[in-house]
Amino acid sequence: MTAHPEVDCGIGAWDKLLYGNHRFVVEVLDVAEAGLSGRGGGVGAAHRAVIPWRRQDKDPATVDVMVVSEKTGIRVRNVMVEEATRESGTVVFEATEGPGIYFVFYLPYAMLGKAHYPQAQYLPRRPAADPAWAAAVGRSAWASGAQAALPTAKVLRYEAASERDSFAPMNFTARADELERFRALHAGEALLVFPEDRLNPISMRHDLPAHWVINGPSEAFHGTAQAGEDYVVQLGLYAQKDLNGVTVQLTPSAGEEPTGGDSTGGEGTRGRCINTDGVDRLGKPWHRALNVAAGTVRALLVVLPIPEEAAGTTHSAMVTIHVAGEPPREVVVRLDVAAETDPALLAGGFGDARSLRRLAWLDSRVAQDAELVRPYTAITLDETSRTLGILGRSLQLTESGLPAQVTSTFTTAVTATDGPVVELFSAPMRLDVEGIDWTHGQLVFTEDGPARMSWRCAWTGRKDGKAALTLELNGVLDADGAVSYSLRLSPVGTLEVNDVGLQLALHEASVPLAMGLGIPGGRRPDTIDWTWDVATKNQDALWLGSVNVGVQLSLRDGSYERPLNTNFYREKPLVEPGSWANRQQAGGDCGVRGGVALRTSEDTATLRAFSGARTLRADEPLDFDFRLLLTPFKPIDPGKHLGKRYFHAPENPADTKAAGATVVNVHHATAPAPYINDPLLTQDSLRKYVAQCHQHGLKAKVYNTVRELTFHSPELLPLLHLDHEVFSDGPGAGHMWLQEHAGSGYVSAWFAPNVEDIAVVTTGESRWENFYVRSLQELAGGKDGIDGIYLDDIAYDRHAMQRVRKVLERACITRGEDGPEIDLHSANQFTAHDGYASSANLYMEHLPYVDRLWLGEYFDCNTTDPDYWLVELSGIPFGLMGEMLEGGGNPWRGMVFGMTGRAPAVDNRPLWEFWAQTGLEHGHMQGFWDPQAPVKTSHPDVLATTWLTEQGMVVALASWAADTEQVTLIFDDDAAATRIIKAPTIAGFQSAASYVPGQAIAIEPQRGLLLTIGY
Repeated sequence: MTAHPEVDCGIGAWDKLLYGNHRFVVEVLDVAEAGLSGRGGGVGAAHRAVIPWRRQDKDPATVDVMVVSEKTGIRVRNVMVEEATRESGTVVFEATEGPGIYFVFYLPYAMLGKAHYPQAQYLPRRPAADPAWAAAVGRSAWASGAQAALPTAKVLRYEAASERDSFAPMNFTARADELERFRALHAGEALLVFPEDRLNPISMRHDLPAHWVINGPSEAFHGTAQAGEDYVVQLGLYAQKDLNGVTVQLTPSAGEEPTGGDSTGGEGTRGRCINTDGVDRLGKPWHRALNVAAGTVRALLVVLPIPEEAAGTTHSAMVTIHVAGEPPREVVVRLDVAAETDPALLAGGFGDARSLRRLAWLDSRVAQDAELVRPYTAITLDETSRTLGILGRSLQLTESGLPAQVTSTFTTAVTATDGPVVELFSAPMRLDVEGIDWTHGQLVFTEDGPARMSWRCAWTGRKDGKAALTLELNGVLDADGAVSYSLRLSPVGTLEVNDVGLQLALHEASVPLAMGLGIPGGRRPDTIDWTWDVATKNQDALWLGSVNVGVQLSLRDGSYERPLNTNFYREKPLVEPGSWANRQQAGGDCGVRGGVALRTSEDTATLRAFSGARTLRADEPLDFDFRLLLTPFKPIDPGKHLGKRYFHAPENPADTKAAGATVVNVHHATAPAPYINDPLLTQDSLRKYVAQCHQHGLKAKVYNTVRELTFHSPELLPLLHLDHEVFSDGPGAGHMWLQEHAGSGYVSAWFAPNVEDIAVVTTGESRWENFYVRSLQELAGGKDGIDGIYLDDIAYDRHAMQRVRKVLERACITRGEDGPEIDLHSANQFTAHDGYASSANLYMEHLPYVDRLWLGEYFDCNTTDPDYWLVELSGIPFGLMGEMLEGGGNPWRGMVFGMTGRAPAVDNRPLWEFWAQTGLEHGHMQGFWDPQAPVKTSHPDVLATTWLTEQGMVVALASWAADTEQVTLIFDDDAAATRIIKAPTIAGFQSAASYVPGQAIAIEPQRGLLLTIGY
């Protein structure tokens, strides 16, 4: 196979932003004497070059062409394009520098849009030639009536600006005459198969590569493999008619059972085609039949595990492609296995990522279990009272399986679980269908593992004494406090109902705070009236609670899919739950009838999720699913939090250590990890940096999530052939590389110009989770493995988050360490383009497995009230603590919550030094939210948080008052009230001062003080 049918291919070096990613190199051998004055010899210097560019863009005649002299690097002004088709272009240019090399740049573009979200466009054709020169060339060329009168410049080769940019060999298209012969030869065949080397990922989906058309399809593939690897056989499937029900069967060798159809697949097991068979994100067998439209190409990716004992032999397999209504098509695969083995591959490594071995990770079952992670405890069950116990909380069920009561023993400081019992519900939860009397069968429990307990119950609903409905209830409790319910409502016959609703009655004193359904975090309103609007609002959950007890209610049905977030919500919004929303499509009352209402009366806050009047039909069961998250999830550890002092730049570890930091976050677009969300691509440099950090007593973590994926990942193009399983469908465009290689049907994401890193948005919930978890296992393994990850928003659900925690924690335990550090960063998503979702509410399901929050950009630290800080920013009601980002944060208000800004953008060294001098890392923190806090102030808008240390007290004061206020401290300890109060010097934070007991302290608006008492 040749990279281009007519010319050689190579890589050049030039300014892509000036000339584009592609060029042809042409040579001018001779220049005649000038017939028209002008630099380089005028008409005599005019040469014609016929460029065999074989393009895939739709209208080459509209795109500009530039010619540049190699000798001077100067652009040639006098250039005319006589003809531009997809097959070739005829360019006439003035050889201004005489004989020599000239470059024909034929796809120049401009980077429009935003710096990090560009929208590139090809430059339009712009006449550049001097009119007199063009006219003279025209007269000369046609004087004899023969266009060939002009001398011809020889086309030497095609060049791309980089290996990644190159069109060779997969993006050069076939000519019309080649296609005509090809189609005549294969007329009547429904499908054609083109085996392709795995190092050449199939890119085009609507055009055939030229070498496929010239060489034709094949029924055999021959390659070279290594023992222990997952060899990827890439088969290009071209549909000459619509193909339905495409499946792939693999027979590895004689004597082995074929796989496909009923194969369970899985990393390290038998071979399979990952397009049609594998393991889903929940660890269950996954199968799919494909439909391939006529005139399109689909890359079939067959994973063939090579056993260790195959070294030095030939390993064979038969791939059979089945299509409904068509005879099967077989491809014989023969792999010569090297005699010399690679220990890294035998140990499960992946070697060179370009070999695509990592695609087998799509079927990884790593951490698919119901085991515990710290600090959670095994679920207990008292079947007599139907009470399940978890860390600091209990869930009591009714005889029908719904919650009867939720209790918490978290202290109001949220630092322990030995507090008094606090009840959440004032009455059991119930599901109401008007006019229906429910009876139920036996409640049956099943222990799925120490971290999971499930139960089920069958209900019968009677109306006027006759069975009218059945309901299957399935509930699951996880050790972190997530309670998932599936309620399938099945009518016996047609039934008119006014509502199907879920009602929660909560003690008003237990739920003073709220967040969700359009309500920003803060004080709970007395009433809420909300209806479904998924097109513009990423809202399906409401949290009600206080710092030491609470619940989030999420409403879903069987069609739930996690939406996109962070700038992309409207590209893939929530799927409206048909049961809860109850959208009417016809009649005078169109639109949704479902919603949520909150009403407060006396000592009860009543929350009702309603669906409204509807007709229930026997053949249309409805899933009224919902989930409860019982908060807080775990106690906060303020000392540990302050001891993890973060530095967000991979600088010299010795300098970082000297600055007082203890943890380094290695962000993407930096030297150790330049490419977003695939740090394994540079794992050698990353491990080297992590090892240096460990040598200096630092922890090192890396930016890694699945919201988008770098184009540097060799798997990107193959994954685009998986029917939007991994990448979200979208309008395409964006950076020019995506337009030239990915084509269309994607959402362009972040671009980092400093490392030229381009990304594509993922769907979130897919088998990519399996890949991601397996990659984390690789990153965390060994003594120089990463110590955790930094999550920049989260595209996956809590199930994947559990697996992430397990993999990282198990790696740390293997190294003899306490556990990983996982940060969650999110910009404020309470915006129109993000669907007005509070970040803490959106990611609440993940918080049990997160150690620290960075709820950063666009969170205003100066104008928002303390309740907003407590609920939206601090993380404290959910069992974790946070940091600040936007504008560096407000350091005085931040200290009330134990929060600082992001170093090194913010110089935290003076505060870190103060913590060390006062022993704050070993103190006991009691915030203003704790009624038992030992220090308060005389002004309601000046708040105090206290650390009790062995040396005395440290009190953080911060003002939310509009004016400077004179406040005094109110102590619950008479001895403390008689001690001298000092404000030590902290550079950039406060000047030194001291106060006698009872003396008023002036606190300016938006500022505060750190005071020591007894030191």
